[in-house]
Amino acid sequence: MSVQPSPGAQGPAGGPTPPPAPGVLARRRRNVTAAGAIGAILVGVAFVGYAVVVSRQVPTAKYANLVVYASPVKAPSFDLARLGSGAPVTSAGVLGQGPAVVNWFQSTCVACQAELGTFASVADEEQAKVHFLGVDINDPSPAAALSMLRRARADYPVGEAPGAASISLATRFGVGDLPATVFVSAGGSILGEVLGKIPRAELVALLGNLAAGRPLDS
Repeated sequence: MSVQPSPGAQGPAGGPTPPPAPGVLARRRRNVTAAGAIGAILVGVAFVGYAVVVSRQVPTAKYANLVVYASPVKAPSFDLARLGSGAPVTSAGVLGQGPAVVNWFQSTCVACQAELGTFASVADEEQAKVHFLGVDINDPSPAAALSMLRRARADYPVGEAPGAASISLATRFGVGDLPATVFVSAGGSILGEVLGKIPRAELVALLGNLAAGRPLDS
């Protein structure tokens, strides 16, 4: 919806609305240009970060959707508000404390909705061996995401990553699509990931390899 006066709009005295002063127009143009530049920078940073991560990955033959890191990298640190309520979700509390898996999702993602029940069910079975963590990324409706988790009966910690900062965090984790499942070693290094919906049998097999310290694609 435009906020500019429509053609023929009347001014306070009943005459045509006078055009903005040249100085006002110049300021508006500068503001629009600055906003566009900031947006372009954010997109550029995200693209470069993701490109760097992808360059470290190697696709596998055994698991169609899995890519493993040729050189595992330390998982980024984070401190996120817990979705809903409760203590913050931090990297220090989960990563580096044993093998871990991080599931990235959003309430508007149809594949995420379809996958979440499976992920929650497997987490319930495997949480004695592997730490489970969810990240709700840049979600327009955190309340809808919380409802999704409750329907799936997910009881692992889920952090809320809102706004532009979430994009930076996601790219440092190698996440370029949703849903995404990232596998982290007991020492806190990212070993590989699955981008897109992960089948239950594949998730169980990968978690078994992760828990046993075997290569993910073995």
